[in-house]
Amino acid sequence: MRFSLQTASLRQLVLLSFFLALIPVAVLLWQSHKALTGLSQHAVEEAETSVASVRRAENMQNLVVDIERAIRQHTVVKTAALARVAGSHLDSYQSLLSQVCDNIGQPQLCQQQQYQLSLLLDNFSSLAGNELEPVLQQFRTQQQQLTQQIWLLLEQKLQQQLLFVEASQQQLAWQTVALVLLTLLLVLWASGRITAPVHKLDKMIRAIGQQHQFPDEKLTGPRELAELGEQLRWLSSRLQQLEALRLILLRHASHELKTPLSSIREGCSLLSEQLLGPLNKQQLEVVGLLNGSADRLSVLTEQLLDYNRLLQQAKPEPEWHSPQQLFNDCFNDHALSLQQRGQQIDLSCQLSAIYTDATLFRRILDNLINNAQAYGSQDSPVWVKLYQQEHQLVLDVANNGNPIPDALKEKLFEPFQRGTTPRFDSIQGSGLGLSIVADCARLLAGHADIVDVIYADVCIRVRLPLLEGKPA
Repeated sequence: MRFSLQTASLRQLVLLSFFLALIPVAVLLWQSHKALTGLSQHAVEEAETSVASVRRAENMQNLVVDIERAIRQHTVVKTAALARVAGSHLDSYQSLLSQVCDNIGQPQLCQQQQYQLSLLLDNFSSLAGNELEPVLQQFRTQQQQLTQQIWLLLEQKLQQQLLFVEASQQQLAWQTVALVLLTLLLVLWASGRITAPVHKLDKMIRAIGQQHQFPDEKLTGPRELAELGEQLRWLSSRLQQLEALRLILLRHASHELKTPLSSIREGCSLLSEQLLGPLNKQQLEVVGLLNGSADRLSVLTEQLLDYNRLLQQAKPEPEWHSPQQLFNDCFNDHALSLQQRGQQIDLSCQLSAIYTDATLFRRILDNLINNAQAYGSQDSPVWVKLYQQEHQLVLDVANNGNPIPDALKEKLFEPFQRGTTPRFDSIQGSGLGLSIVADCARLLAGHADIVDVIYADVCIRVRLPLLEGKPA
């Protein structure tokens, strides 16, 4: 089976990336071993050469002393044995001199010493004491110069060895930097092969969650991630089909429900007004029940359609508005229901203009006033406050009544969640009112929660950011 990056699994790609990253490390280890081996071999060779040079220099220095002693003794005694000893020392010195001259590279000094050595070999037995002394003195002086030259050569070799070590270290450092960079590039390439599909998956998921256009580009990368991308594509297509079916259902429901509801309400109104004939007490009670049920069904239908319209609104359109005007319009719409329960609005508005989406803000206000009217106490005020706190716009709607348990404060903002407190009006709640408030607040980049205040039993607070804009 042929391996391909396009069809490789995530495990194969990770293993391949690991081995690719190990290649420069292995090369670096091999280069380091090679450099250290070369340095150690060079150091051993130089040490052996230096030891041999020092040994030769000491031997030559000792031979000079032995040659002088043997020649002086021969000059006094004049025996053949002393002549042979002196000759043997001179031959040994000549052998060492040829080796030293091959290494130090001083031909002139070597020639002079070779001349003095030849002079001693040929004439030490025939020269008198006063003639021999200058020759030995010159021989000894040139040997000292040779020794100095050997030590100078050793120092030069030591400096060369230090330079060689520094050059090897610098070369190894550059190789290390290059291989580390290569390793980093391989790691970045391998991580890019893995993270790029992950970023695309994140983009696909966000497109599904925000109901945006799903990317048409096919996801490429590890086989598991590619398969997950195709499953997300199928999921997006399925969700679009379900969304289309939901919209069709709601449109049909709004049309199919409103028409018979209107007919039922008109019929109940005719019967309750007894325009079609007199009704007894029991019949009037039945008509009242039918009329209440029709009203409740109408309100629930409107709330469901309103909640659907809210979900479809993707982006707020803020403008400058007068909060006082928004409050007045809202209070006028709820005036009759508030009047029936003897409730009055206690308004405190500290802002003259707000920059917000009027539709969303009005939905928040409508649902909060309706909630306070339905669950508030009889003949009790409804407190409405709008003020600025730090960098937030705060809206409080509070009422007296049964306090909300702490365990229910979060759940009440979820769709179709209702509290245990009964409504005081004739309409049974649907559990969408506070959910619509929370969703509108989220669309405005804010949030809603239930807080405790000293002047009321229940207070729902909506915090919205202060949006920037130019007044009209």
